[in-house]
Amino acid sequence: MSHMRFEVEILRDEAAVPRDVVRERVYGGVRVVAEWPVDLATPEIRVGVDVSGDFDRRDAGAYVELFFHDVFLILNLSTPGSFGGIISMAGGELRVRDVALSARVFGYVAAGLGRVAVGDVLAWYDALGIGTQQIATTAQAVALFQLLHLSRGEEDEEQSVLRLAGAAEALGLRGVQRLFELREEIARGRTPVLHPMHDDGLDSRVEDLTAEWIDVVDRAAGTVIGSLQSSAGAHRGA
Repeated sequence: MSHMRFEVEILRDEAAVPRDVVRERVYGGVRVVAEWPVDLATPEIRVGVDVSGDFDRRDAGAYVELFFHDVFLILNLSTPGSFGGIISMAGGELRVRDVALSARVFGYVAAGLGRVAVGDVLAWYDALGIGTQQIATTAQAVALFQLLHLSRGEEDEEQSVLRLAGAAEALGLRGVQRLFELREEIARGRTPVLHPMHDDGLDSRVEDLTAEWIDVVDRAAGTVIGSLQSSAGAHRGA
Protein backbone atom coordinates (compact mmCIF):
# COMPACT_ATOMS: atom_id res chain seq x y z
CA MET A 1 0.00 0.00 0.00
CA SER A 2 1.48 3.31 -1.12
CA HIS A 3 0.44 6.88 -0.48
CA MET A 4 1.50 10.19 -2.03
CA ARG A 5 0.28 13.74 -1.61
CA PHE A 6 0.17 16.25 -4.45
CA GLU A 7 -0.45 19.97 -4.42
CA VAL A 8 -2.29 21.19 -7.48
CA GLU A 9 -2.77 24.74 -8.69
CA ILE A 10 -5.32 25.49 -11.39
CA LEU A 11 -4.95 28.79 -13.22
CA ARG A 12 -8.59 28.97 -14.16
CA ASP A 13 -9.92 30.02 -17.57
CA GLU A 14 -11.60 33.36 -16.98
CA ALA A 15 -15.04 32.20 -18.11
CA ALA A 16 -14.82 28.70 -16.63
CA VAL A 17 -16.21 28.73 -13.09
CA PRO A 18 -16.98 25.23 -11.76
CA ARG A 19 -20.48 24.67 -10.40
CA ASP A 20 -19.56 21.29 -8.96
CA VAL A 21 -16.47 19.26 -8.15
CA VAL A 22 -15.39 15.64 -8.37
CA ARG A 23 -13.86 14.54 -5.09
CA GLU A 24 -12.83 10.97 -5.80
CA ARG A 25 -11.95 8.56 -8.61
CA VAL A 26 -10.94 4.93 -8.30
CA TYR A 27 -8.71 3.28 -10.88
CA GLY A 28 -8.54 -0.42 -10.08
CA GLY A 29 -6.50 -0.64 -6.91
CA VAL A 30 -5.66 3.07 -6.87
CA ARG A 31 -7.79 5.75 -5.21
CA VAL A 32 -7.42 9.46 -5.97
CA VAL A 33 -9.08 11.91 -3.55
CA ALA A 34 -9.17 15.68 -4.05
CA GLU A 35 -9.72 18.39 -1.42
CA TRP A 36 -11.28 21.36 -3.20
CA PRO A 37 -11.62 24.85 -1.67
CA VAL A 38 -15.03 26.31 -0.95
CA ASP A 39 -14.52 29.25 -3.31
CA LEU A 40 -14.12 28.02 -6.89
CA ALA A 41 -14.40 31.44 -8.54
CA THR A 42 -10.90 32.64 -7.65
CA PRO A 43 -8.40 33.05 -10.53
CA GLU A 44 -6.26 30.31 -8.98
CA ILE A 45 -7.78 27.20 -7.43
CA ARG A 46 -5.57 25.17 -5.10
CA VAL A 47 -6.44 21.50 -4.65
CA GLY A 48 -4.81 18.93 -2.39
CA VAL A 49 -4.76 15.45 -3.95
CA ASP A 50 -4.01 12.14 -2.24
CA VAL A 51 -3.11 9.03 -4.23
CA SER A 52 -3.30 5.76 -2.33
CA GLY A 53 -3.29 2.06 -3.16
CA ASP A 54 -1.22 -0.37 -5.16
CA PHE A 55 0.94 1.69 -7.56
CA ASP A 56 4.53 2.38 -8.49
CA ARG A 57 5.50 5.75 -7.01
CA ARG A 58 6.85 6.76 -10.41
CA ASP A 59 3.32 6.45 -11.79
CA ALA A 60 1.59 8.47 -9.07
CA GLY A 61 1.68 11.69 -11.09
CA ALA A 62 0.03 9.96 -14.04
CA TYR A 63 -2.96 9.08 -11.85
CA VAL A 64 -3.29 12.72 -10.79
CA GLU A 65 -3.08 13.87 -14.40
CA LEU A 66 -5.70 11.28 -15.44
CA PHE A 67 -7.93 12.39 -12.58
CA PHE A 68 -8.04 15.96 -13.87
CA HIS A 69 -8.68 14.82 -17.44
CA ASP A 70 -11.67 12.89 -16.08
CA VAL A 71 -12.79 15.86 -13.98
CA PHE A 72 -12.55 18.11 -17.04
CA LEU A 73 -14.85 15.87 -19.09
CA ILE A 74 -17.32 15.16 -16.28
CA LEU A 75 -17.78 18.81 -15.25
CA ASN A 76 -18.03 20.09 -18.82
CA LEU A 77 -20.56 17.44 -19.79
CA SER A 78 -22.56 18.40 -16.72
CA THR A 79 -22.29 22.17 -17.29
CA PRO A 80 -20.61 22.95 -20.65
CA GLY A 81 -17.79 25.48 -20.39
CA SER A 82 -17.56 25.31 -16.59
CA PHE A 83 -14.06 23.93 -16.06
CA GLY A 84 -10.72 24.57 -17.69
CA GLY A 85 -7.32 26.13 -17.18
CA ILE A 86 -3.63 25.43 -16.71
CA ILE A 87 -3.14 22.68 -14.14
CA SER A 88 0.20 22.52 -12.31
CA MET A 89 0.94 19.47 -10.16
CA ALA A 90 3.75 18.67 -7.75
CA GLY A 91 4.15 15.90 -5.20
CA GLY A 92 7.19 15.10 -3.06
CA GLU A 93 10.14 14.46 -5.31
CA LEU A 94 7.94 14.37 -8.39
CA ARG A 95 7.20 17.32 -10.61
CA VAL A 96 4.37 16.51 -12.98
CA ARG A 97 4.16 18.41 -16.23
CA ASP A 98 1.68 21.26 -16.47
CA VAL A 99 -1.48 20.40 -18.38
CA ALA A 100 -3.56 22.99 -20.20
CA LEU A 101 -7.19 21.98 -20.69
CA SER A 102 -9.23 24.64 -22.44
CA ALA A 103 -13.03 24.59 -22.15
CA ARG A 104 -13.46 26.59 -25.37
CA VAL A 105 -15.03 23.68 -27.35
CA PHE A 106 -17.66 23.33 -24.63
CA GLY A 107 -17.97 27.06 -24.06
CA TYR A 108 -18.75 27.84 -27.70
CA VAL A 109 -21.88 25.68 -27.58
CA ALA A 110 -22.86 26.14 -23.92
CA ALA A 111 -25.76 28.47 -24.71
CA GLY A 112 -27.45 25.84 -26.85
CA LEU A 113 -27.08 22.99 -24.38
CA GLY A 114 -28.74 22.16 -21.10
CA ARG A 115 -27.26 20.95 -17.84
CA VAL A 116 -27.01 17.35 -16.65
CA ALA A 117 -26.62 16.64 -12.93
CA VAL A 118 -23.00 15.91 -12.17
CA GLY A 119 -24.01 12.75 -10.31
CA ASP A 120 -25.70 11.42 -13.45
CA VAL A 121 -22.63 12.19 -15.56
CA LEU A 122 -20.40 10.48 -12.99
CA ALA A 123 -22.53 7.33 -12.96
CA TRP A 124 -22.62 7.19 -16.75
CA TYR A 125 -18.89 7.87 -17.06
CA ASP A 126 -18.07 5.10 -14.59
CA ALA A 127 -20.34 2.70 -16.47
CA LEU A 128 -18.27 3.27 -19.63
CA GLY A 129 -15.44 1.43 -17.89
CA ILE A 130 -12.66 3.52 -19.43
CA GLY A 131 -10.59 3.59 -16.25
CA THR A 132 -6.89 3.94 -17.14
CA GLN A 133 -7.31 2.88 -20.78
CA GLN A 134 -5.22 4.98 -23.12
CA ILE A 135 -6.69 3.50 -26.31
CA ALA A 136 -10.37 4.07 -27.06
CA THR A 137 -12.31 0.83 -27.50
CA THR A 138 -15.90 2.16 -27.60
CA ALA A 139 -17.72 4.85 -29.55
CA GLN A 140 -18.17 7.00 -26.43
CA ALA A 141 -14.49 6.72 -25.53
CA VAL A 142 -13.52 7.77 -29.07
CA ALA A 143 -15.70 10.87 -28.80
CA LEU A 144 -14.43 11.74 -25.33
CA PHE A 145 -10.78 11.31 -26.32
CA GLN A 146 -11.30 13.48 -29.42
CA LEU A 147 -12.77 16.23 -27.25
CA LEU A 148 -9.77 15.98 -24.94
CA HIS A 149 -7.38 16.34 -27.87
CA LEU A 150 -9.17 19.51 -28.97
CA SER A 151 -9.02 20.83 -25.42
CA ARG A 152 -5.29 20.13 -25.09
CA GLY A 153 -4.15 21.96 -28.22
CA GLU A 154 -4.36 25.47 -29.59
CA GLU A 155 -7.45 26.30 -31.61
CA ASP A 156 -7.08 24.88 -35.11
CA GLU A 157 -10.01 24.69 -37.53
CA GLU A 158 -8.57 21.77 -39.53
CA GLN A 159 -7.95 19.70 -36.42
CA SER A 160 -11.40 20.58 -35.12
CA VAL A 161 -12.99 19.31 -38.33
CA LEU A 162 -10.96 16.09 -38.32
CA ARG A 163 -11.45 15.23 -34.65
CA LEU A 164 -15.12 16.19 -34.44
CA ALA A 165 -15.80 14.20 -37.60
CA GLY A 166 -14.14 11.21 -35.94
CA ALA A 167 -16.27 11.70 -32.83
CA ALA A 168 -19.51 12.13 -34.78
CA GLU A 169 -18.79 9.12 -36.95
CA ALA A 170 -18.04 6.94 -33.92
CA LEU A 171 -21.33 7.97 -32.30
CA GLY A 172 -23.27 7.42 -35.53
CA LEU A 173 -24.60 10.97 -35.58
CA ARG A 174 -26.62 12.39 -38.43
CA GLY A 175 -27.08 15.94 -39.59
CA VAL A 176 -23.34 16.65 -39.86
CA GLN A 177 -22.81 15.78 -43.50
CA ARG A 178 -21.01 19.03 -44.26
CA LEU A 179 -18.53 18.17 -41.50
CA PHE A 180 -17.76 14.86 -43.21
CA GLU A 181 -17.43 16.61 -46.58
CA LEU A 182 -14.94 19.09 -45.13
CA ARG A 183 -12.93 16.24 -43.63
CA GLU A 184 -12.73 14.63 -47.06
CA GLU A 185 -11.66 17.89 -48.68
CA ILE A 186 -8.91 18.34 -46.07
CA ALA A 187 -7.70 14.76 -46.47
CA ARG A 188 -7.50 15.14 -50.25
CA GLY A 189 -5.72 18.50 -50.07
CA ARG A 190 -8.60 20.35 -51.70
CA THR A 191 -8.83 23.15 -49.14
CA PRO A 192 -6.82 26.40 -49.30
CA VAL A 193 -3.50 26.40 -47.46
CA LEU A 194 -3.40 29.26 -44.98
CA HIS A 195 -0.50 31.02 -43.32
CA PRO A 196 -0.26 29.77 -39.68
CA MET A 197 -1.21 33.27 -38.50
CA HIS A 198 -4.45 33.19 -40.59
CA ASP A 199 -4.91 36.85 -39.63
CA ASP A 200 -7.92 38.36 -41.39
CA GLY A 201 -6.69 41.83 -40.49
CA LEU A 202 -3.74 41.28 -42.82
CA ASP A 203 -5.71 39.42 -45.49
CA SER A 204 -9.49 39.80 -45.49
CA ARG A 205 -9.95 36.64 -47.58
CA VAL A 206 -9.18 34.56 -44.49
CA GLU A 207 -12.45 35.54 -42.83
CA ASP A 208 -14.51 34.36 -45.80
CA LEU A 209 -12.62 31.08 -46.02
CA THR A 210 -12.87 30.21 -42.34
CA ALA A 211 -16.38 31.50 -41.62
CA GLU A 212 -18.07 28.34 -42.88
CA TRP A 213 -15.55 26.11 -41.11
CA ILE A 214 -16.20 27.83 -37.78
CA ASP A 215 -19.95 27.48 -38.23
CA VAL A 216 -19.66 23.78 -39.16
CA VAL A 217 -17.31 23.11 -36.23
CA ASP A 218 -19.57 24.87 -33.71
CA ARG A 219 -22.62 22.95 -34.92
CA ALA A 220 -20.73 19.66 -34.84
CA ALA A 221 -19.37 20.31 -31.35
CA GLY A 222 -22.89 21.01 -30.11
CA THR A 223 -24.17 17.82 -31.73
CA VAL A 224 -21.38 15.65 -30.28
CA ILE A 225 -21.53 17.12 -26.77
CA GLY A 226 -25.33 17.10 -26.80
CA SER A 227 -25.31 13.41 -27.75
CA LEU A 228 -22.98 12.56 -24.87
CA GLN A 229 -25.13 14.60 -22.48
CA SER A 230 -28.22 12.72 -23.65
CA SER A 231 -26.50 9.40 -23.01
CA ALA A 232 -25.49 10.53 -19.53
CA GLY A 233 -29.00 11.73 -18.73
CA ALA A 234 -30.60 8.58 -20.08
CA HIS A 235 -28.27 6.39 -17.99
CA ARG A 236 -30.08 7.51 -14.84
CA GLY A 237 -33.21 5.66 -15.91
CA ALA A 238 -31.42 2.65 -17.34
